[in-house]
Amino acid sequence: MTLDPWFLIVLVGALLLALLWPGRGLLDRWREGRRLAERARVEDALKHIHARELRGPLATAESLAGKLEVSVRAAVELISAMEERELVQSTGTGLTLSSEGRKLALRVVRAHRLLERYLADELRLPLEEIHARADRQEHRVTEEEVAELEARLGYPQTDPHGDPIPASGGALDELEGTALTDWPVGRPARVVHLEDEPAELMSQIVAAGVVPGMHIEVRRVSRDQLLLWDGEEERGLAPVAASNVFVAELPHPVRPPVKLSSLKPGESGRVLALRSEGFERRRLLDLGLTPGTEVECAYPGPLGEPMAYRVRGATVALRREQGDQIEIEPLDEAAGEDR
Repeated sequence: MTLDPWFLIVLVGALLLALLWPGRGLLDRWREGRRLAERARVEDALKHIHARELRGPLATAESLAGKLEVSVRAAVELISAMEERELVQSTGTGLTLSSEGRKLALRVVRAHRLLERYLADELRLPLEEIHARADRQEHRVTEEEVAELEARLGYPQTDPHGDPIPASGGALDELEGTALTDWPVGRPARVVHLEDEPAELMSQIVAAGVVPGMHIEVRRVSRDQLLLWDGEEERGLAPVAASNVFVAELPHPVRPPVKLSSLKPGESGRVLALRSEGFERRRLLDLGLTPGTEVECAYPGPLGEPMAYRVRGATVALRREQGDQIEIEPLDEAAGEDR
């Protein structure tokens, strides 16, 4: 069987077009994939080195290999490439970032934490799922897109795990906290950070209802459980999961959780948690009442109910039983604690 020469010409032309079409051909898409993969490796490495600088000990080729899931040899080659770009320096105790490396690391951290805020607040993804999703997307966004996302979210100060979000100029507030497993029994504390890896432990923390901003007290410690008190009910947490919860000093005894319905007109609070499920929870989230959101009590209805609240520039009406399902941190109290 002899093929028509014109058919062969058209076929070869189509194949060449699919391969070489500028911007959309297979060759350019392959190159773009490799470029993104290389960018992700460098940025993930810088994030790891930055995290180790903050919490110690300093990163090493071995720790970097473990974090990136590559061989030590591949990690050493990556470190050499980053040293050539003057992003990192090798010292006797480990790896440190140059000023340019730190700037790039903070840019990625900023994108990651804002993406987490978006995934939790706008897409309503479970808290234990957002870290992995943000990890995959953080390397694909530009600084302009990150700035637009920040404005859309209302310039949040922290991510859903309690970590501060770096400013556009690179400034980052230092987060200080003590692992719950190291916190004294009976000493009031405020949850300031939840470690988001591994996801299995994050799931246990979420299931126990522990959230950033919560006021708790360790009542009892055993080999297999820490018993926590939030002023209203007890919550159990395995020690391995409790080690991923970080707390700071609370200047007063643990009190029952404050409900949104307790605010008077003119008073404000920050949402800590929603204690509802199903359709009711979905409705509250759709109204913008997501953890970390500031809410102001505006004015009561004609008969005292529903109460009007200002949320993200809009006014919403809630009945008392709905307000009872929303735990908040009064902003005047939070300001007093910071002082």
